[in-house]
Amino acid sequence: SSSFNHSPLLLPPVLPKAKSLNIRSMVQPLIDRASATAALQGRIWNSPSEWPRWMEAERPPTYGVVAEIVANLLENAFRYSPTGSSIGIAFFEDSLCVWDGGPSIALNDRDQIFEKGYRGKNIVKTSGSGLGLSLARQLAEDIGGSLDLVVPPAEIDESLPFKGNAFLLNLPIKELQD
Repeated sequence: SSSFNHSPLLLPPVLPKAKSLNIRSMVQPLIDRASATAALQGRIWNSPSEWPRWMEAERPPTYGVVAEIVANLLENAFRYSPTGSSIGIAFFEDSLCVWDGGPSIALNDRDQIFEKGYRGKNIVKTSGSGLGLSLARQLAEDIGGSLDLVVPPAEIDESLPFKGNAFLLNLPIKELQD
């Protein structure tokens, strides 16, 4: 719906008033913060080993939503996975994923967690609005991408854990090519 564009974003926009931006410069501070948070919590944090070229190229300002989505996914990973479980972010040719090595999201919650206001059965004691994933998926779709849950993360790439959850953000790669 068109009214969606007027709803407040979860985070203050990190967007420069520039004509263009690159995804790496927006995502790097989020990774730095996640790494520091993991260290404080005694968790294992997994940063990406390399940055794909599409993250370095200049993009239109609408791609600022990628930072919103990644921040939301990282916040969820820290909030909902048990303290000892590892967390990470990984980059691929046309996508990125935020994953955790905690217990898998229950089978009957997996479709519904993207619905507005829905909260998983196992997280009743945890604060949150239940709006995050619905909004994140909408923002991804607004730029021609998609956001999906993949369980376990190893289904995306075998370097990722064989237990836990991954949220895969696919981006419209044709527009991303230089």
